[in-house]
Amino acid sequence: MRQVAKSPSHQVVFCSAYPERPTMVYLAVALVAVAALCTWDLLLTLAVLRRLRDRPHSTRGADSGGIPVGATVGSFATRCAEGAPLTERDIADGALVAFFTTGCLPCRNKLPAFVEEARTMGGRRQVIAVVVSPGATPDETAEAETMARQLAPVARVLVEEPDGPCTAAFGVTAFPSQFAVAAAGGTAPTVRAVGNAALTASPVGSA
Repeated sequence: MRQVAKSPSHQVVFCSAYPERPTMVYLAVALVAVAALCTWDLLLTLAVLRRLRDRPHSTRGADSGGIPVGATVGSFATRCAEGAPLTERDIADGALVAFFTTGCLPCRNKLPAFVEEARTMGGRRQVIAVVVSPGATPDETAEAETMARQLAPVARVLVEEPDGPCTAAFGVTAFPSQFAVAAAGGTAPTVRAVGNAALTASPVGSA
């Protein structure tokens, strides 16, 4: 900023060494705002990456989402959502075992049709439905409870965390997944079919 002082005989020019103070204030505020936005964006990105890392993998390709046809189901001991104990020895011959997870769009899309298909299986003894949920947020817990209520009329329902007993026994890594199981003669159950073929491979059993 230049200031000119006039006198009768001469002019004196004063030069300010400082810029306009309002401009400095606005610039400082803008820099602080940008830094805050960048920090918030970084925190959100880290949170999303953590959730993706912890969430079970969801995919439509369920045919390779667990142990293969002919494999023996691993040993496990757990309890159904209603409190009844369940082990691999309790899986009926020809039973259908299906796995769903929260936060999985293919699971949500498949579940209503699965419920209708499960009604043809001959009773809840012939269907085991596993709902996998980290339960890290109220939304995940609420969604798991909703899935369990929808499945309860047609299946024995388990609600497990990732890598829970039944999920680990079937080696499930993709959702939704479903398996037809053979368990004749009291032997350890084995997988007869996987994916969409599991439904057609499972004979109707008794309730």
